[in-house]
Amino acid sequence: MLTWPALLFAPSLLLAFLSVNYALVEPSCHLQSMAVLNGVSAASLVVSVICTALAFGRWRTARRHADPSGPGLTSREAFVAAVATGVGALSSLGIFVISLPQWLLSAC
Repeated sequence: MLTWPALLFAPSLLLAFLSVNYALVEPSCHLQSMAVLNGVSAASLVVSVICTALAFGRWRTARRHADPSGPGLTSREAFVAAVATGVGALSSLGIFVISLPQWLLSAC
């Protein structure tokens, strides 16, 4: 259950973060403040990292309890958790990389 947020929510969060940031550029330029953009970036990154950490913890637990000679169900859980960890890590990296220009350049 802890793998689904990183598998589905983290990429959706990346797309929503990008859309919200594009929508907030004009108000940030009007206010001459980057606080709103930086707040959205930081909140999105924190949520994505938390989702990834939950998936990584589930992956470690599933890998520890996996029996190589047992049924494929335990192996499947570990595989899904590993994929969710990768997707969450890529989403977190994407949020970070998209945030870099706004930290270095002005909104106007």
